[in-house]
Amino acid sequence: MPSKSLDLAGPIAANGGRRRFLGGVLGGSLGAGLIGLAGNAAAQPAACLLTPALTEGPFYIDQALVRSDIRDGRPGQLLRLRLRVVDTDRSCTPVAGALASIWHCDAGGSYSGYDQGSMHAVPASPTRFLRGVQPTGADGAAQFLTIYPGWYAPRAVHIHLKIHLGKTEVLTSQLFFDDALSREVHLQHAAYRARGASPVQNAQDGIAGTRPNLLRVRRLRDAAGTLEGEFTLGIARA
Repeated sequence: MPSKSLDLAGPIAANGGRRRFLGGVLGGSLGAGLIGLAGNAAAQPAACLLTPALTEGPFYIDQALVRSDIRDGRPGQLLRLRLRVVDTDRSCTPVAGALASIWHCDAGGSYSGYDQGSMHAVPASPTRFLRGVQPTGADGAAQFLTIYPGWYAPRAVHIHLKIHLGKTEVLTSQLFFDDALSREVHLQHAAYRARGASPVQNAQDGIAGTRPNLLRVRRLRDAAGTLEGEFTLGIARA
């Protein structure tokens, strides 16, 4: 579907008239017939818990396209990502109408919009691959079609995210993958194979901590061997 923008901050920014945030609607649902591939109990908390906040990092862009498919032709292992937002103050009831924003690096370890060496500098290009925003539905879920992230030192494999309620940012965090799964994908899939597996595991990542937010990942029974990642995000409304 076409991308569109929604300005949550009011007036349009002066830099090229690009708007602050975007919104849209994703139809459909993930396919049935799943087989377990990798996972961890931490991906779905046994109790109704807040998701730990983690640093935004240097490559956030406050101008993302609202779209479910964020690949922009980037090669890599297909990944369907399902994020479910729940309210920890209300017995983890689903939160509808939240905006989930995600961004991550490509198979080569690069982020769109940035010269990687510049770190915190302003975006250097208009590219926005592997960035997108989706609203949560009545079940609290937002879904994305993307690729499995690549790696860059000194970080473990991860996805960045923000959750907004209206104009209010209620969560900034990062999601991580099972180390064995990352090694498998990076060594077997052609898009990653030349660089090999990530040299940094979750336990060595200075941001992941001792209990990283681990995605539960399964493989769909389709010809492409699509992976499906799931995570429940616990937030507290202001």
